Amino acid sequence: MTLFIKDTQLLKTYDTVKTSFWFTPCLILLLTISCCAVLLCIDFYSELHSVRWLHFLYHADADITRSLLTSIAGSIMTVVSITFSITIVALTTASSQFGPRLIRNFMEDTSTQLVLGTFIALFVYCLVLVRMTGHFANGDYLPGLTIAGAMLMTLFGILLLIYFIHHVSQNLQSDNVIDNVHLELQRTLEKIFDQQKEDENTESRHNQLTTESVKTDNQKEIINLADAIQIKSDQYGYIQTINYTCLCKLMKKLDGYIEIVVKQGDFVVKRMVTMKCYLPYLSKEDEQALLQCFTFGAKRTPIQDPEFAIHQLVEIALRALSPGINDPYSAIACVDKLTATLCDMTQKTFPKGYACDEDNLERVCYKVTSFHNLASIAFDQIRQHSQTCLAISLRQLEGLIHIAEQATDSSHWSFIDHQKRMIEHSLKQRPLIDLDRREITNRLQHLDKLLTA
Repeated sequence: MTLFIKDTQLLKTYDTVKTSFWFTPCLILLLTISCCAVLLCIDFYSELHSVRWLHFLYHADADITRSLLTSIAGSIMTVVSITFSITIVALTTASSQFGPRLIRNFMEDTSTQLVLGTFIALFVYCLVLVRMTGHFANGDYLPGLTIAGAMLMTLFGILLLIYFIHHVSQNLQSDNVIDNVHLELQRTLEKIFDQQKEDENTESRHNQLTTESVKTDNQKEIINLADAIQIKSDQYGYIQTINYTCLCKLMKKLDGYIEIVVKQGDFVVKRMVTMKCYLPYLSKEDEQALLQCFTFGAKRTPIQDPEFAIHQLVEIALRALSPGINDPYSAIACVDKLTATLCDMTQKTFPKGYACDEDNLERVCYKVTSFHNLASIAFDQIRQHSQTCLAISLRQLEGLIHIAEQATDSSHWSFIDHQKRMIEHSLKQRPLIDLDRREITNRLQHLDKLLTA
């Protein structure tokens, strides 16, 4: 069971590493030092210093070479400080304009991590080479191949600095920020849906719900019990991951059935009921094993939480609508991206929240999100904060029209009808000129035709 429990822990660790500024630079630093050691060994043990056309590398003046390497190292440290300053400015701007939760996306940027790691590695490379240059000079030749590597890395660093400045200036543009968040949202939702669908077997669930003989006599008796064993949390925090595979295997071992009453993204306090276990008896060891299938943290993450990714775009829109920023165009861009995401969701089959064991026997029932829930998160707060911005309301009506054109399920129509009524009610409370009212009426009539069809 320990192997399965560690899987979700690895997911959390990977997410922490991916959004850090220390792992990738440290990895690049280790690789650079290793390359430096390999090149030094080649210079020391090979006879490249005797090759005539490489004479300019191996028989230069040692003092001048050390002075050059020292100058490069000092310059690189200046560049590193500039790079860190640019990064901090970008993070500050992202926090104030787009929201503190957007800092995660900037820290996850691979380009920034690679640039910081490359400059720090080049500085250490030059320091090591300065020390080794004196050792080689006693043998009347220098580590020419290693020095050539330092020169090439320096030229590469200059180009990298130019790229980094361009990259940061691109990333701070609101349209690019919104597009990057939307792409991350798409990837996150795909991963979450794929992972949840792997945990439930459609055929097994069908057999479970339609063929009563699938359950063992013992499990029928257990599930029919009025009182379930309530398992309470032994810690507090946001639920980041739940290991359904481990829970299913534990229930198969105990020949029981478990219902999870919380989901990823929920905040849990100590002694709060998180699971209901249908068993005649549950030992303390088994209860602790069940609790270890939950991973808690101080903040929400998008690992298994589809609502988190949508909240990021909603937060950008709300900040754009605030009086301090007053940027309705960014809010409109967020509405457009959310509409595109919801249109894609109309073509997806949402997980039902059941997990079965190898014998096609249902063991775990857990809470899953729905289209109506995610769509309401995407629309509600923006609609509530757009009372003074008619353009946002019109854009949301257009978004509902696009969703209605692709709707295939009753939950889709229910959401569209609810949002349409709420927006219509809000617009009736505003003093509007005839032209604006005509635009609103046209969109509402179009939406009514789609709803009645």
